[in-house]
Amino acid sequence: MATLLSVSKATKKFGELVAVDNVSFEVDEGEIYGIAGPNGAGKTTLFNLITGIPYQADAGRVAYRGEDITELSPHKIYELGVARTFQKETAFDTLTVQENVRIGAVFGTGMSPDQYDSAVEGALESLELTADRDRLAGELSLYAKKRLMIASAVVSKPSLLMLDEPAGGLNVSELSELEALILRLSQGETTIIIIEHVLPLLFGVSNRVMVMDFGRRLAEGSPEALARDDDVIEAYLGERGKDAFHAISG
Repeated sequence: MATLLSVSKATKKFGELVAVDNVSFEVDEGEIYGIAGPNGAGKTTLFNLITGIPYQADAGRVAYRGEDITELSPHKIYELGVARTFQKETAFDTLTVQENVRIGAVFGTGMSPDQYDSAVEGALESLELTADRDRLAGELSLYAKKRLMIASAVVSKPSLLMLDEPAGGLNVSELSELEALILRLSQGETTIIIIEHVLPLLFGVSNRVMVMDFGRRLAEGSPEALARDDDVIEAYLGERGKDAFHAISG
């Protein structure tokens, strides 16, 4: 497979704190690449460095389809085909679901006005929001808001979709639906990177997973390999986490 995203020695400091410390990894076209790690491990900061929102790396290089995007503005990176979501469910609460998604279609996609409607309809359908199209975003449930945020990203037809903790706060049935949704989104031409604390979901969808801790890359491999690596698991999650990993691996 061709490499879609390449991150080389990415580093970000906030004063004396090194939030991302010399991290390197590559993501191939068509895969789902998971990122795991405890709170404060640097996962979201890494997303920020890739997308330029709200800051860039202090050192290192980010390349997309072989092009150096390390210092590009966020809207230029978006135009290249990189879209993301955020941990907090972000939406314009006083606008309808359809209007929220339309904003994603209009901003930086290069679509002509007559293409907007088709793109919006496709995003609403793929995220199962068609029935809610005329509801105000502020009236939606937590899970519906999460799907709205993803719809507002996929409406641009990105080559790379970056999901930051989409499972937070969801119940068991919603987690199952979200897992199926993520797998369905990946069946097209969209590569996905997902940050997630819910390990059954992360391991269920990911082809490979990178584990981060204290801003560094701790390990990378298939979910099955990580679930068998007692040294990595104990260092990352301790005995309780080891049990969780083994339960997932069967």
